[in-house]
Amino acid sequence: MNEMQSGVNVHAVGSGDDLAQLVRRADELGYDVSAAPDHLGFLAPFAALTAAACVSPRLRLRTYVLDTGFWNPALLAREVATLDLLSGGRAELGLGAGHMRTEHEDAGLPWLPLAERVERLERTLTEVRGRLADPDHQPAPVQRPVPVLVGAMSAAGLAVAARHADVVGFAGLRQVRGAPPGTFMLSTAAQTRDRVAEVRRQAGGRAYRSDVLLQVVVVDEEPTEAAARIAAEAPGLTPEQLLDSPFVLLARDPEEAAEELRHRRQAYGFDSITTHQPHLEALGRVIAAYRAVGVDRAVGNPTEV
Repeated sequence: MNEMQSGVNVHAVGSGDDLAQLVRRADELGYDVSAAPDHLGFLAPFAALTAAACVSPRLRLRTYVLDTGFWNPALLAREVATLDLLSGGRAELGLGAGHMRTEHEDAGLPWLPLAERVERLERTLTEVRGRLADPDHQPAPVQRPVPVLVGAMSAAGLAVAARHADVVGFAGLRQVRGAPPGTFMLSTAAQTRDRVAEVRRQAGGRAYRSDVLLQVVVVDEEPTEAAARIAAEAPGLTPEQLLDSPFVLLARDPEEAAEELRHRRQAYGFDSITTHQPHLEALGRVIAAYRAVGVDRAVGNPTEV
């Protein structure tokens, strides 16, 4: 069984030194992946990941995730190959269909219906992968192939992930039907089980990692109290939804949180975890607690390591 992998999505920093400190801290806490999102108002992803590569010689470098509506496949292949070359083979290409209409409008780019965005996602993925596999591609990537993550929660987006991705990224947020684009709700446990089962069916036995994007991580607080506090600050969310969703982790201490992650791995197959920058420290403590106990799922026997 794969070891649990962990990553942190770096959103914003005030300086190059701030970014370096974040990357060093992620390294110290035992994270495996330094990730960068793709939104206007955030750091440019490839520049941020190249800077991270210069700080840490160990962390893998993942876009989480690129809005394919922003990218031309030929230019994207060049960016990925450059990052992979300069990092010594640590790049990971994370792609998504895009979900922020306002950003497309701000950039003067067309906003397509979901079906067309997903079609573009698959087309971009296959073209970039083909270009990077070409032995004559310059610059030449170190990895062949460069790992690909597809992040989604829609059935259509996850179908692309099931067909192609080395890492299937379960994003957790779903567009509220009938609401303006960018209005989201958290996926429930039941909805997640359905999505996971459908990806497994469509993958047809093909091996892949399964990544869960933890939107919130809180430890050292009673879960019901934490859920009530968060819901009070987030219109449209209820404490019950927060306690039910596999994309929120609330626990009294890191050990309890680690046990919950083991449960979710068994229930949903999640063998990779990503969270956002504000939860770097909290999830770092959970990672340490998780790794302090080895779990042989074949016999269900926890053993200290």
